[in-house]
Amino acid sequence: RRPRPRWRTALVSHQNLRWFRTTLLGRIPGWTPDITAVGPYLPVALETLERVEVMALDLQAHATGTTGHVRLRAHLDAFGGTVESARLRVGNEYFEARIEGGGSLAADAVVPDAPLWAPHTHGTPTRVPCELEVDVDGKVTAIPLGPVGFREIVLDDTDGGVRFRVNGVPVFCRGAVWTTMDILALRAEPAALRRTLTLARDAGLNMLRVGGTMAYESDDFYALCDELGILVWQDLMFANMDYPWEDAGFRAEAEAEVHYQLSRLQRHPSIAAYCGGSEIAQQAAMLGLPEDQWTHAFFTETLPRFVAELHRDVAFFPSTPWGGALPFHVSTGVSHYYGVGAYRRPVSDVRTARVRFSAECLGFANVPEPATIALAMDGATTPPPHHPKWKARVPRDNGAGWDFEDIRDHYLRELYRVDPVALRSEDLERYYALSRAVSGEVMRRVFAEWRAPVNGCGGALVWFFRDLWPGAGWGIVDSTGTPKAAWWHLRRAWAPQTLHLTDEGLDGLGLQVVNDAAGTLDARIEIVMLREGRVATGSTTAPVRLAPHSTVSVSVDQLVGHFTDSTHAYRFGPAKHDVVAARLVRADTGAVLGEDCYFPLGYGLASQPAAAIETRVEALPDGRVTVTLSTDAFLQSLAVTAPGYTPDDNYFHVVPGRDKRVVFTREAAGTTPFRADFDALNRSGTIAVRGASAAVPVSAPANAEHHGWDGRTERRKS
Repeated sequence: RRPRPRWRTALVSHQNLRWFRTTLLGRIPGWTPDITAVGPYLPVALETLERVEVMALDLQAHATGTTGHVRLRAHLDAFGGTVESARLRVGNEYFEARIEGGGSLAADAVVPDAPLWAPHTHGTPTRVPCELEVDVDGKVTAIPLGPVGFREIVLDDTDGGVRFRVNGVPVFCRGAVWTTMDILALRAEPAALRRTLTLARDAGLNMLRVGGTMAYESDDFYALCDELGILVWQDLMFANMDYPWEDAGFRAEAEAEVHYQLSRLQRHPSIAAYCGGSEIAQQAAMLGLPEDQWTHAFFTETLPRFVAELHRDVAFFPSTPWGGALPFHVSTGVSHYYGVGAYRRPVSDVRTARVRFSAECLGFANVPEPATIALAMDGATTPPPHHPKWKARVPRDNGAGWDFEDIRDHYLRELYRVDPVALRSEDLERYYALSRAVSGEVMRRVFAEWRAPVNGCGGALVWFFRDLWPGAGWGIVDSTGTPKAAWWHLRRAWAPQTLHLTDEGLDGLGLQVVNDAAGTLDARIEIVMLREGRVATGSTTAPVRLAPHSTVSVSVDQLVGHFTDSTHAYRFGPAKHDVVAARLVRADTGAVLGEDCYFPLGYGLASQPAAAIETRVEALPDGRVTVTLSTDAFLQSLAVTAPGYTPDDNYFHVVPGRDKRVVFTREAAGTTPFRADFDALNRSGTIAVRGASAAVPVSAPANAEHHGWDGRTERRKS
């Protein structure tokens, strides 16, 4: 029997878990499979000792301006030999080490004009090799220490804000909370891990959080984040519970754990912040405990001291959320923002909430693609949402009378103005089509607000990058690694160079034009307003020039030059338009950098049954296939399926008068026949494109009406 905690958490069923240093994955009834971790945490290996071994290593690198610094402290065992000299190699430069006796040595390297590491959205994640050369009894042994990166990370907390500055550049951090790729093994193979982290990078994500309810990740994970330019917010694995810090044995074990993890992670330039854990102060405060019981000296004194010693240039937070009058207030410090989401606040709440940094946000039961649904539902792709197997995998707060499918349905009603219960009773396929789109559209609008300069938000991390098992989980990528609709919407919201439309009420529409890149951006803005999805009631084109690492706000009314009631806020009669479409195009190449659409009357657009769609198909020499679509009516949220091929865009809108080009890459070697289907929310019937694999010469088929691709180019109307 052990002493009871001062307060109980509803997150887990067994309060005694607070005594055990183990992951909470599999032990949280509301949102993890009932699979608990047992056995050794890491693989067991037999190692062969060399002539000299590094028994303890303290290796820290950082930058001051453009000057790189490497601090090395090491303890060596030469197994009876004598360490006569040692030197540290950083890149192509060598620095003599000091032999301090007892097997200890030290080196301090200063590298002028060092190549700087930066997140991929704002620069290049450059690293340099680092190696220790040791002379033992006249024989030199080279000990690789791995690459290091020079960067200066500063936390700007002015007036309660939270914004990271990397190498002097303010960075809007956007991303998600990381989950293990394999809840059985709590580990991923390096190749699979690379694919998943590359998918994260390609979404425009520049930060991942390893949360306190999860597990410490592998060395491969952090090395890949270094390489790909992804910042890491690293929680220590304490969450939601009143831990027994007064027990000397538990305290010693926890301190040893933290010391080991900080020593392991200190050499990774991707680490941007450490956090004592998740929702500990929040849990105590929400239960009504006084402020002196919200946290413990372990989080406010011990851990900051460890971080200052072992990873001195990295920010530290005692817990998340943290910083407000109550820990969970969102307008000061770090928050967990679920106003839009679990608390069913309108999207406009994002503007009034004044979120400074959200380490968790926007949890939705995101519907995966039909093939992944079939994995959970014995082959069914449109199961009734009340089916027990389906509901078992919809995340919920333990003990709550609602789940996150109810949250998604709330926004489906608000945005698309349909009754979810009636819709799923009458048309399951359309219910799932709208459900895929709605969470992505909500997230797109929220990040448009957060990235606006006037908002003051320094970053936000979506609750879950990847699902733990097949189903409508919180992940924006499903458990098979396939992006969900939300991933595609967020890729547009997170792009380093893009634009966002924001509703400024009586001031009309605002355009937030973003250039995170290190170079100047010369581009043009193109705007068109459509009535009934067809008739252009207004349009304009304007040049825009952005300095490196900058965002500008532009008024659509100013660009158009006359009153259009773009947001339908004045309501002098019927709305003049139901779609406002904007895009950002590079001035030199014409490449489309970003697109956004605003719907002043809501997302439930009128159907376009008579829309004429033209497709042009081209087989590229490298085996890829391009499909170019053009239409005479606005097509909403086209969902693309192409078995054996991966599109470079999905769940996109098509504007009349603007060609939309989609590039398909074959997923595996071979001669998979190419076929793609496009389904729009506001047009019944599938837009079908058929053809043979680009790897095989194809003669003209007999039925050209349906199979008019000759292996090179096809034009077809439907």
